[in-house]
Amino acid sequence: MRRELARIISGVMVFGALSACAVNETATVQVGADGTTSIIESNSGFLSASLSIADSKVGYSGDLMRVQATIQNDSRSDLSFRYKFKWLDGDGFEIAIDGRPWTPLTITAYESKSVQAVAPNPTAKAFKILIQD
Repeated sequence: MRRELARIISGVMVFGALSACAVNETATVQVGADGTTSIIESNSGFLSASLSIADSKVGYSGDLMRVQATIQNDSRSDLSFRYKFKWLDGDGFEIAIDGRPWTPLTITAYESKSVQAVAPNPTAKAFKILIQD
């Protein structure tokens, strides 16, 4: 009986640990062609409240869009998260789906860090930065 109870408790603990790992909170920040920023969607209240885009630059390398965005930690805590760029064509459709991996980044309290990327092809006209804890 005790052995069976221990197995059940172990199973519940493993399931709880795996469930906790499966939670993905994503905040999407879109930077417009004029440099304006806005939160498009947010499943993470903490990341959305703690991170902001302090500056963004858009340029071209040949016919490929090149971007740099400065992510600022507005909180009193160090934040570790992952980010990636999502590229959109002129009609707002995503291109190069899953073309870039998630990149880990840690920003200490009140610090800013710049992230850069180059579009995968010339059809890219806009981008989003996805942030995931």
